[in-house]
Amino acid sequence: MMNPANPAANLKDAYNAVLLDPLPSGDRRWVDCSPARGGNDIVELLALRIEGASRSTAQLISGHRGCGKSTELLRLASRLEREGFLVVYFAADDDIDMGDLVYTDLLLSIIKRLERVLSDKEIQIDERLSRGILMWFAKEVYGLTEETAVEANLKTDFELGLNAPSVLPVFAKLLARITGQIKTGQQIRKDIRLKLDPQIFQLIERINEFIRAALPQIKKKGFRDLVLIIDNLDRIVLRDLDEKTGRTTHDALYLEHAEQLKALDAHMIYTVPISMFYSIKATQLAGAFPNYEILPMIKIAEKDGSPCKEGIGLLLHVAEKRIDVGSLFEEGVVEFLAQKSGGMLRDFIRLLGYTLEMAQAGGARLPIDEKMAERAFRRLINEYGRMVPDEHFSLLAKVARNKQVRNDAEHQAMLYNLSVLEYMNGDRWCDVHPAVKELAEFKDACRQIE
Repeated sequence: MMNPANPAANLKDAYNAVLLDPLPSGDRRWVDCSPARGGNDIVELLALRIEGASRSTAQLISGHRGCGKSTELLRLASRLEREGFLVVYFAADDDIDMGDLVYTDLLLSIIKRLERVLSDKEIQIDERLSRGILMWFAKEVYGLTEETAVEANLKTDFELGLNAPSVLPVFAKLLARITGQIKTGQQIRKDIRLKLDPQIFQLIERINEFIRAALPQIKKKGFRDLVLIIDNLDRIVLRDLDEKTGRTTHDALYLEHAEQLKALDAHMIYTVPISMFYSIKATQLAGAFPNYEILPMIKIAEKDGSPCKEGIGLLLHVAEKRIDVGSLFEEGVVEFLAQKSGGMLRDFIRLLGYTLEMAQAGGARLPIDEKMAERAFRRLINEYGRMVPDEHFSLLAKVARNKQVRNDAEHQAMLYNLSVLEYMNGDRWCDVHPAVKELAEFKDACRQIE
């Protein structure tokens, strides 16, 4: 693996250096891009609300997929840990099928992850209470009423190594089995939900019993309080559940279960799709969660279309932290890729990777010229072309002209699929992704509204 202190200077190392993984806190490759995002450090804002709170809090963080939320949340986790909090951070899609998620799935994932962290920290709760919670889950999900029966029921799974190491305590094994079945087994997922959905309040209470029992032990270990950060929930597939009312999968989680999301006796931070803040129910969401932050794109152009030198410069700095830009690229090529990314960190890194990959495969001589970068951009254009529905192009043309989106389902979908991006320049405004602007269908739509 390349030493992050030494930017890669050859094609092979450079390609391996432009990975899409979120950066761990303190990584030297991190660049503060807040000046081109509106100026606010959202980590500071989120942290202060927790550090100064006298009771449990629930906050939302939003932004386009690929804008850098996970990296910022890892920074937040590290900040809170330094301030003495026990932080449970996890990516929801590791446990849950994002194409088919209900609130009970999320609750089960939360208690599973919490139990794992407590175990790792050697934080134990009252054995009698722990056994009672265990047996509640065993009875409600599998109809088991004896602990010996639970152990026997789980034994085969773990001997075969299907879910987790056999050394796990029985409670951890049970939670691992339930969450594993919810993610991978369609029919058993339905069965578990049918059993737990009517018990939603009891389920929350069992989790809170677990948290309340753990908190004194957490504080004995020297921690101030408990924080749970659930990442990647913004990847929940946007799907209509009721065409007449416009009810969606996003509404079902964040609006219909807002009170449940806030009901756990810990500081909670959830990621939420940015499209929710452009829906007709945005006011309802903000009312339920008054503490929220949105991470805009890095501004690579002003609202009038002129280049934003600050944002482009920050993305160039992002590249320089990973690769030797001067050795690998002709002057101006990385800036070209920055502009074509729309200010989306993920797409910028992808464009760098595509360019380096094509140069390596084609035996290109260094430094890489703009022609190779244009080929890489064409690949991104084609990817977006396969994703944008035909009926969206007339709407996209209007967004490009007006820099605004309406709060209807079509515009929410365009924000969700990243064909429309949000920026901050005093006020919030939107524009069409540069890759979408190159599609023939988009250009035709623009000519029709001229």
